[in-house]
Amino acid sequence: MKFLKVSLAMLFLIGVLFLFFQALTGLEKTSIEQSPQDALKQKFHQNPDVYAWVRIDGTRVDYPVAQHPTDDSYYLSHDLDGNETYYGAIFTELINTKTFEDSVTILYGHAMVDDSMFGSLDYFADWQFFQDHTVITIDTIDHRYEYDIVAAHPYTDDHLFHNFQLGTKSGLDEYLDTLKERVDTFGGAYRQLAVDSDRDRVLILSTCDAISDNYRYVLTAKLRRVTERIDT
Repeated sequence: MKFLKVSLAMLFLIGVLFLFFQALTGLEKTSIEQSPQDALKQKFHQNPDVYAWVRIDGTRVDYPVAQHPTDDSYYLSHDLDGNETYYGAIFTELINTKTFEDSVTILYGHAMVDDSMFGSLDYFADWQFFQDHTVITIDTIDHRYEYDIVAAHPYTDDHLFHNFQLGTKSGLDEYLDTLKERVDTFGGAYRQLAVDSDRDRVLILSTCDAISDNYRYVLTAKLRRVTERIDT
């Protein structure tokens, strides 16, 4: 009889704990459903330099994007906690605003041997992978930006923004007009998509190339859609 009472007490306690955790889980789900922007904010790093999140399906690119307020080279050698590291962080330079409304936005990151950071961008060197994975997604607190990938290829280790004068219409026109030529020259993949420098916004991802320190690997994409995030 004593054993039966103990068993019943144990079962009762287990049942109470189960109901408690079910209720707690339900509250967590409700909280997330009621505040999608709060959930997104939790995903962002606490570092105030972080203002966006970049993701490419099929790769290891799934990272915050930062911009240092004074030093363009800071995130080449520091992580988002301010620690000196060899892998750094994904970042933009001060030449770009944080709104993704510039004609051209360039994201930089190291190509790590374990494919972290931008180390998996060279997956696009495989033609089938390039065909199957076509979109770069960038999230901010207020908006989602989806970009169609136009080209992926190695290129000389020049500063693209300054070399092509991408802050000017003529410079952007030259960059876009010679894009397929660069793909043909350096090897890579190209998708026949019309890009209008007057109307379209361009995104470039740039990283070091695994083959040579004298080259970079570059993805070029055009903005397809902007979705406003609405708190519900």
